[in-house]
Amino acid sequence: MIILLIITIMKLYIQNFNIDILSDIMKQLAANYTHTESYTIIYSECGIYRIDDDTTIKKLVCLDKDIQILKNYYNELTLIADPSYYTTEIVNNIESQHISTSVKRCFFEINEKSKIQLVVEGEETKNVNVNSLINPYDIYFEVPNNIDINDALVKKEIIVFLSLLN
Repeated sequence: MIILLIITIMKLYIQNFNIDILSDIMKQLAANYTHTESYTIIYSECGIYRIDDDTTIKKLVCLDKDIQILKNYYNELTLIADPSYYTTEIVNNIESQHISTSVKRCFFEINEKSKIQLVVEGEETKNVNVNSLINPYDIYFEVPNNIDINDALVKKEIIVFLSLLN
């Protein structure tokens, strides 16, 4: 067993966000689009696995941490900060009884030097323009675990996106 990578990205979720409007919001975010990432997630009784384009099978091992509720972070929007993260181990096989799903994540940033990314996650579609890359089912921010999300500059950047989502 080889430990490959430790992913220490904190996710910030918007509490009670209306997921039904996510497709329309993607159009408003198009100017901030940076890139897309695709992979397959596999769920089995032995664990969760991820297969990227290079076909390497990585077992995800969650290091669960306590969440933090940030009430009224911006106007009346409350954020949920989850600092949990995954380590990955390269494995050679997966048990035959499993469920798999293709995931596409679209990333949005205020500028190229930003450490804050808005991520819209969903199922892949066959269309080629950014407004319809995916059928979205989740939205969250990704920030480094060691960043102070209450820092004025960090908060300002998050609020720019939150104002677009309102």
